[in-house]
Amino acid sequence: GVLNEMAPFISESISPITHSVSIASTMVTESPGNLANSFLTSYTQALANYPLETKMATGAILAVSGDAIAQSREDAEYDKRRASSFMVFDMAYRALQHKLFPLIVQNCHGQYILGIISVIPALAQLVTPDATDSFAAMERTLASQLGIVPFMYYPVFFSLTAIIQGLNVESAVQRAEENFIPLMKRNLLFWIPVQFIQFGYVEENFQIPFLSLCGLCWTFILSVMAGSAKDYDDDETLYCVTGMEDECGIPNDLLPHEHPHARTEVEAEINAVLSKDDEMKIADNIVEKEEELIIR
Repeated sequence: GVLNEMAPFISESISPITHSVSIASTMVTESPGNLANSFLTSYTQALANYPLETKMATGAILAVSGDAIAQSREDAEYDKRRASSFMVFDMAYRALQHKLFPLIVQNCHGQYILGIISVIPALAQLVTPDATDSFAAMERTLASQLGIVPFMYYPVFFSLTAIIQGLNVESAVQRAEENFIPLMKRNLLFWIPVQFIQFGYVEENFQIPFLSLCGLCWTFILSVMAGSAKDYDDDETLYCVTGMEDECGIPNDLLPHEHPHARTEVEAEINAVLSKDDEMKIADNIVEKEEELIIR
């Protein structure tokens, strides 16, 4: 299948990482601090010697790990096909970032943002020479988030995962239409600050590994928050973490929302309690009236 065909390529791509791990694992007698430093040194050497392969392998490992976190919140069996689709896509996307980030850095120095600010006198007075680097980082972030992500990342993501997961064209298009806008909103909410830090403060060689690690954190955050819910049964809810779960849809809001039936159920319980209270009050009133009549 797909995994068998990809095995030689994956093995070759992950070899720099496994080499680094094997070096670090032989240093078990060292303190945790020295062990971490040894692993970081080995990983840095792998980045220097095999930059593309190491970035792709890092992305693949963390993508599978993130998807495993997401799938752990589901009752179904572990979906290997879905995991492989995330692995393949993330490797491809890290390769794309490896090629495109130098072009973004080369062409975005904050000049476009500063050009817009310069026509607004009130804002132009606030610009200082020290702020140039921050404007450059923001401009590169926007180039990535408003250029690469909507026009390259998500189209390839929905297409590739649909092919590997065996979806037909109609199902793939429907899933993309339902989930693109909600996922894009979540994407901007989390990744604009992350990529600003990446372009502004992270060394170039470590930028893509940094994004891969943040991707794992993002999947974990969504998983803990239980994503959003789509009712597929009267009594059950399927939680969406990545938007790729079967029978899953993400609502058009930024944060998870309650189960659509939850409010109805709560209101029904409240009404039931109120009805009982009303009945008791009516009964009490009847008793009081009867006592008044008896007294009379």
